[in-house]
Amino acid sequence: MTTTAPLVDGVTGALKVPAADAHGTAGEPIAAGLLGAAEGSRIGITDAGRRVYAESSAETAPLTARIYAGISEEDRAVTGRVLTLITERADAEPAALEARQG
Repeated sequence: MTTTAPLVDGVTGALKVPAADAHGTAGEPIAAGLLGAAEGSRIGITDAGRRVYAESSAETAPLTARIYAGISEEDRAVTGRVLTLITERADAEPAALEARQG
């Protein structure tokens, strides 16, 4: 039996949306054949999903190149570290707020 729990967890964690909202749309990529049963009870990307990903990546590559043009690898690395730290802190805030209110 394939479960959408990992997909829902990823969506709720990344987008900070309620689990009910994520559950409401989790079946769409499965129904479209972009995701399907993988090892064990996990969900994985299908060949069709890989094709869609490759096509959309190819279509957005020129835009991405323009956006990142002139930004050094070093600056990108620093930005990545800072955004990771900000995300970690933001993710910790709900638990911290609950502890303060508790």
